[in-house]
Amino acid sequence: MLFFNKEVVYTGYSMKKLAKVRAVLKREGIKYTYRVNDPSASWFGPGSNRGNVGSFGMNRDYEKQYTVSVKKKDAGNANYFIHKVW
Repeated sequence: MLFFNKEVVYTGYSMKKLAKVRAVLKREGIKYTYRVNDPSASWFGPGSNRGNVGSFGMNRDYEKQYTVSVKKKDAGNANYFIHKVW
């Protein structure tokens, strides 16, 4: 599956919501991929950003961003089922 055949159906910071989205898509038989973006763990110079400057003052609830993508042909159904559980 190439990136231009995908559509993002969920972007957020909650692992609980990510789990709900994944469960709904699995239950409905919709194939998906997901990414976790953690900018504090990116490497810069001799170590990670968090290792170099520390994590004081960082809100742990917004440290990681989760993105779920599905094939474009499944995006309408995926959005329907995801928003049905909210």
